[in-house]
Amino acid sequence: LRQGYLGSSPYGISVVISLRTLELYRILRLRQPRLSIQAWIQSLCDLHNVNYRRTYWRHFSEAFDVYLKILREVETRVAVELQRSDDPHWRVKHSCPACRYKLVDDPTMDIEFIGSLDGNQSLKRVRLREGFEGDPRVFHSGYYIREGEVETFKHDVKPRSRPAKKKDDALKPKWGPDEDQVAAADGETACADRWKAAMNDALKRMWAIYRETGIFASACRHHLLWWICDMIESGELAKYPIAHVSRVLHILGYRPGIGYDIGCSFDGTISRSSLKELASERHLRFAVPAFHGYAHNRLCQLHFHPLYITGFGLEDMETCERIFSAFNGLAVITRHASQFHRHQAIDMFAKQWDADKYRDISLFLLNNYKQVQNILDELPDAIKLLQSGKSSQDLDYAKHLEAERLYLAARKKDSPQDARNCEYVSLLIKHRAAESLFAEALKHLGNPKNAKLRPRLEKDKRDAFDALDQITTMLADFERSNDIVSRWTPDSEEWKATADLLTKLDYQKALDKLEGLVVQRLFELAKMGLSGTGKYFSLKTRCRAIQTALAKYNAAAKKLDRPSLEWKDISTYGGLAEFELLRECREDIRAQPWTDSRNRQAAVHTLRLERAGEERDRLNIEIRRLATWMCDEERQLRQCVNHLKSKNPHLAAHVATIEAQTLRVNDTHRFRLREIAALPCFTGRIDPGV
Repeated sequence: LRQGYLGSSPYGISVVISLRTLELYRILRLRQPRLSIQAWIQSLCDLHNVNYRRTYWRHFSEAFDVYLKILREVETRVAVELQRSDDPHWRVKHSCPACRYKLVDDPTMDIEFIGSLDGNQSLKRVRLREGFEGDPRVFHSGYYIREGEVETFKHDVKPRSRPAKKKDDALKPKWGPDEDQVAAADGETACADRWKAAMNDALKRMWAIYRETGIFASACRHHLLWWICDMIESGELAKYPIAHVSRVLHILGYRPGIGYDIGCSFDGTISRSSLKELASERHLRFAVPAFHGYAHNRLCQLHFHPLYITGFGLEDMETCERIFSAFNGLAVITRHASQFHRHQAIDMFAKQWDADKYRDISLFLLNNYKQVQNILDELPDAIKLLQSGKSSQDLDYAKHLEAERLYLAARKKDSPQDARNCEYVSLLIKHRAAESLFAEALKHLGNPKNAKLRPRLEKDKRDAFDALDQITTMLADFERSNDIVSRWTPDSEEWKATADLLTKLDYQKALDKLEGLVVQRLFELAKMGLSGTGKYFSLKTRCRAIQTALAKYNAAAKKLDRPSLEWKDISTYGGLAEFELLRECREDIRAQPWTDSRNRQAAVHTLRLERAGEERDRLNIEIRRLATWMCDEERQLRQCVNHLKSKNPHLAAHVATIEAQTLRVNDTHRFRLREIAALPCFTGRIDPGV
């Protein structure tokens, strides 16, 4: 080892590998996680004109494990010297200075720190055959929440209801001991139903050959990881986010704001868990990420979208999606790895991810401050333009939002009786159509002019009779099961009332179809940064289905005297909010000030202006925390180097390397902080605090 080489075993060494080769592979793996050891060894063999042998791969893998263990031991010794080893949670408490390095004069915020959590199924691991695991080692990582801790929340929440089993349930994948546990979206909201439907589709595609079916991660808004846990033989169960939330509440402190794709439903899950009192005491606040939030219903958005929640600023909370896009590269090398090597690869990549995100914290702060600057420059004029000619009642946007919340909360679903009436009238309509078809067939069969077509007409009569007999049987069964003594006719009051309801349902179905197609396209435009830019021409030309759905909607709307839509209307829709207002057809709400398109746009601009002010206040706090952290860390590293020079010169040299890297990154931070200070809207300080 002193000569710069490392063997694959302590005894009977036949192959040694240079430390420079091991370090080069480690660095390449950090930047390109798909680079497997086998591909690396084959590249070296090609470079040196040597035939590849499988034993080379095994020797290098074993030597690489030893090399990484040596590096972890060095990290542990450095942590001891820096007095960072006493607290097992030191990393998560200090990895992000902008979030966690609190100063004496920090003001109190409605939401002290913001983070996100979510699950991902890319990092699955194939279950190896019994007796072939071959690696009993357990990898210990500060990032990982162990299985035992997660399992303590296995039955922490009781499911709301048990759905009736269906015939095809036996064909669906089973998840062993986890199949009867509560899902993360075990709620009664429409959002939970949508999420469960998407989850079930994913489970149908999931093979039962995986032990780890993915990971569940949490991170702060600056993209530095909090924790990771494995999802074991299951989908996204409630125990995984509950384990993360438990750590957030116990370790990170008060007033956390957490974004989760199903935060609306999971908020109810927490209220039924053992964390209920602690969550209330520490003022836990859930939100749905900004991008995913537009797929939630309007009432959910008003309660859980960050735009409508005080304290979240301009944070979109899509952090985990960006993290997973990077971690997906590990799937190639971890899919068939042992549990030890999988955890080791994830831990190594997570450390590099955090190092990169610490380097980018000042860039995050700069970009967000520029976003605040743009909003403060542009939106006041846009708001004034939308408010021109409006009364004071039209400008009270807070009352508008409250009125909308109350209206949507009071809105009731169709009663079961209405549903039965609709089904009954639909059967009656089909029965009358079948009778007409059978009568028409008899008429054509009895016409002497059709004698040559008699065989074909006989078949048409039989088919029409079979259809009539089938619908007559269904109608009789329905009337018997629902105690209908007298059959309804088109002149009866029940038929007329239900026919009106069917017309409304047809309208809502046409609207649902149009909504789904348009929002899907708007999401695609949002990914390209084109939503809200009036690029509806590309929307029109790219999807013929939208044209058809729009025509059907306008036809259905005309029957109810509802507003028709044009391309220029739907091109400005940013999500489900505007469609939600069109869906209600029991009463005309178009006269309400909160339904006016100009008032709604002005309200959104006003809220964005308020969130921009909150974002600026948070950025001012985070900027000074970062400036203070840099000074304190540089001072601590310099003191540690001076202390170790005589005591342990080799370790002192390593700490000096860490100090040089820290100074290089901090110089970039200071340059960006000066850029922020030069912005016209900057109101904070970039000098260190206490």
